[in-house]
Amino acid sequence: MKRLLGLVLVLCLLITAVPLYVFAADKPLAPNPEAYPDYADLGYGSLYAHATLGGDSKQTWQRWHKDVQGINYEKDIRYFFLPSTADDNQVEIYNNYNTAVIIGDVTIEPYTAAFVDYKEGEKVTAYRGKGTADEREYQFVVLKSDAEASVYVNDNKGSYVDANGKTQNTDLWSFLVKDKANSVADSQCSIVDENGTFDTTLKKIKGRGNTNWTQTDKKPFNLTFYDKTDIGGVVDKKFSFVANGKDTTLLRNSIMYDLADSVGNPYSSDQSFVDFYVNGVYRGSYIACQKIDMGKNSVVSLKDTSDDVDKDFNFLVEVDVWNYKSDVYFVSDKGYHVVLKTPDLDDYDEKDPSMKAKYNFISSTYQRLEDALYSGTLADIEKICDLESLATQYLLQEFGKNCDGGYTSTFFTYNAAEDKFYAAPIWDCDSDLGAVDCVRDGCSTSTIDHKGWVTRLATYKSDNRITTVNPLGQAFNVKGKTSDGKTFEEICSDIWQSKFLSKINVLLGEGEATGRLKSIDEYAKSIEKSAYINYVMWDFMWLCAQKNKSLDNKYSEDYAGELQYLKDWTAARKDWMSLTYGGEIATEPVTSIPATSTEADKTEATESTTSSAVTTDATESTVPSDSNEDPVNTTEITTDNADVTTEPSATGSTEGGTETTDPSESVTPTIPDSTDTTPAESTVVTKPSESVTSTAPVTDTAPADEPLVFGDVNLDNKVNIKDATTLQKHLAKLLTLSDKNLSVSDTNRDGKVTIKDATTIQKKIANLISWD
Repeated sequence: MKRLLGLVLVLCLLITAVPLYVFAADKPLAPNPEAYPDYADLGYGSLYAHATLGGDSKQTWQRWHKDVQGINYEKDIRYFFLPSTADDNQVEIYNNYNTAVIIGDVTIEPYTAAFVDYKEGEKVTAYRGKGTADEREYQFVVLKSDAEASVYVNDNKGSYVDANGKTQNTDLWSFLVKDKANSVADSQCSIVDENGTFDTTLKKIKGRGNTNWTQTDKKPFNLTFYDKTDIGGVVDKKFSFVANGKDTTLLRNSIMYDLADSVGNPYSSDQSFVDFYVNGVYRGSYIACQKIDMGKNSVVSLKDTSDDVDKDFNFLVEVDVWNYKSDVYFVSDKGYHVVLKTPDLDDYDEKDPSMKAKYNFISSTYQRLEDALYSGTLADIEKICDLESLATQYLLQEFGKNCDGGYTSTFFTYNAAEDKFYAAPIWDCDSDLGAVDCVRDGCSTSTIDHKGWVTRLATYKSDNRITTVNPLGQAFNVKGKTSDGKTFEEICSDIWQSKFLSKINVLLGEGEATGRLKSIDEYAKSIEKSAYINYVMWDFMWLCAQKNKSLDNKYSEDYAGELQYLKDWTAARKDWMSLTYGGEIATEPVTSIPATSTEADKTEATESTTSSAVTTDATESTVPSDSNEDPVNTTEITTDNADVTTEPSATGSTEGGTETTDPSESVTPTIPDSTDTTPAESTVVTKPSESVTSTAPVTDTAPADEPLVFGDVNLDNKVNIKDATTLQKHLAKLLTLSDKNLSVSDTNRDGKVTIKDATTIQKKIANLISWD
C-alpha cells in the first residue's frame, strides 16, 4: 500500500511538473549581468539592444541614436536594428542612463537590462526619469534585418597612434575615418549569423578604397583576422567590407562577382551581405568580400611560393593608373603603374638582394605580357596569357561598362608552373551596370549609356604622353590568330554565346539559377529588410535611374525605381552586345528597308522580299533604334610611331588616313568626315571585326556558275564571323541583302531570316552545332 501511494505521489509530481517545464521553456532566460556591454565608461547615456535575447556576448549590442538621416528615417524616432536570428517578439534592452527607464509595464533600472515586447516596425514609447523634473519621453522602432550576418567591432581604448606616429585621443570610428592609413589592432569582433554568435579578436581593421573612401561618409574597411573566420558562409582570414556607396541597389558588386564565377573567370571573390556596427553604432549594409589575396583560403587559391626563391614563383599584380602611390609598384614600358599585391613587398628595399630580385622578377615577367599585347601577335599573347581568361575578363568589364576596366582594379595572376598570366580576379564593380556617368578617352558614349564600347576602346595617356588602349582592350588590335585559328573577336563571340547569355538570362529571371548566381530580383529579395535599414541611416548617394538617358522608361525615385532600372539596363546591354557577339535580342522590331531608300526602292524591296523563297521576319529582327554607335570597333589604335587607322563613318565613307605620329604627341582616335563618292553598290568593311557598316545594298558577288554555300551570307565562299555580322547589319537595317544573299541565310531552316540565323552561324563557327 505504501508503495502504491508513493507511486501515485510521483505521478502527481510529474503531471504538475510538465506544465511548469513548458511554461519555463517559453519564458526567456533572465538578462545575464555578465553579458552587459562594456559601454558604461563612454560618458553618455543611451539604450542598447542585444542581438541575441539572453545571449552571453558582451559585444553584440547596438545603441540607439538620433544621428540618422536616410530617406527611410522618420524624425524624432530612434531605431534598433536586430539580426535575422533575433527573437520576433521580444528584445533585450540595456539601460545606460543614470535613471530608470520605463517601457510599457517594464522598468529597467540604471545599468541593468530587461526584456521588452515589440512588434516589428511599430513605435514603442520609453520614459526616462518619469515623475522627476528631468523626465524625458522617447519613441523607438525595432527592425529586423535579413542580411546573412551582423558584424560588431568594438574598441573603447580611446587613444590610438595614427599613420604618422601621433597619438589621437578619440573614439574608434572617428580615428578610423580620419585617415584611410590609420589602423587599429586587436579590436573585439563578434559575428552573428544562423550558426549563433562568434566572439573573436581582429588582427587589424583599417580603411580601404579610393573614390568609395573619398566620396561618401559610409566608409569601406579591410578586416584581417588571426585565423580563418566564417562570415555568413564566406571563409577567409582577410575581408573587404565594401560599402557599395556608388550603388543605390547595393547589389552590383555581388551580381558581377557571382556572374564572373558562373562564367568561369578564375578566382572570383565570394561575399555575403552583412550589417556592420562599430562601437555599438549601426553603420549600414555592407558586403563582406574575400580580400584580393593569394593563398589556400584566399580568392586566388595559388600558394605563395616566394619565401625561399627569388624567381619562378606565383604572384598577383594590379594595373592601376591612379591609385598606386601608397603601394609598391613599378612603371611598365607603356607607362602603366603596376602594383605588386602578392607576395607582400611592403618593406621593399633595393638594398636587400633577395627582395630586389623578387621585385625584378615580377616586373620583368609582367613586361613580357605587355610586350606581347602591344608589340606581338595573338599567338605571342597566347604563349604568356590564358586567352580565355583575358576574353572573359574583357567581356565582364564590357558588359558592365565598368568605368575602371583596364584602368584600375585590373588584376593579373601569374601561375609560375604554367608560366602564364590569368586575367583575374575581377574587382570593384559597384560602378557597373549603369551606376555612374563617366566618359573615358577614346570612347564616344558614357558608361551610363547601355550602348557603345568602353573597355574595348578606352585609352590611357601615360606620363611620357604615349597613348595606348588599355590592356584588356588591346588584344582586339593585334594581328594573327591563335593556335587553333581564331581571332580574339571570335574567342569573345564563342564565350559570349556559350557562357554569358544563359547566365545573364538567369540575372533577368529567364533561366534556372545555379551555384552562386541568381536573379536580380532574388538578390534584392535576400536583403529587402537590410536595404531598407541601410536607408534609414543613409541617403541615396547616386540616383542612377534619374541620370540615364539611353532608356525610355521613367523610374520612381526610390529603391524600387533603382532596382527596375538595374534590370532594364542589364537587359538592354545584353541585347546591344549581342548585335556583335551573337544571341537573340528582344528590343523593338525594325523593317529591312534602308531609311535612305526612295519610295520606288521601298516598293521594289518589299516586292523582292515578299517574292523571295526566304522571308525576313521583321518581328524577330531587332536592334536599339536610337543607337548612336555601331556595335563594332570603329577605331584601331596603336602606339610608338605606329599607324593610327581611322575607320569609315556610318555613311559609307571609305576615306580615312594613315598617319605617322611622333610618340611624344598625344594620339587621339578620330573618325573622318564623310567625303565618299563610292558607288552605292560598294561594300564597306571595318576592322577588326570587318563588319559591314554601309547602308547601301549588298549585291551578290559570287560568279553565276559558282554554287552557293549554305550560311555564306556575304557570298565569299566561306562561312565565318563576317557572315553572322553581315546578317545582323541587314536585320538592323544598316544594309539590305539581295534575294541571292537571303537564300542562304535561313540557317535554322524555319522559313524566315531572323537574328536566330545569325546566332546559328556563330554556333556553327564555334563548333557547337553542325549542319548538312
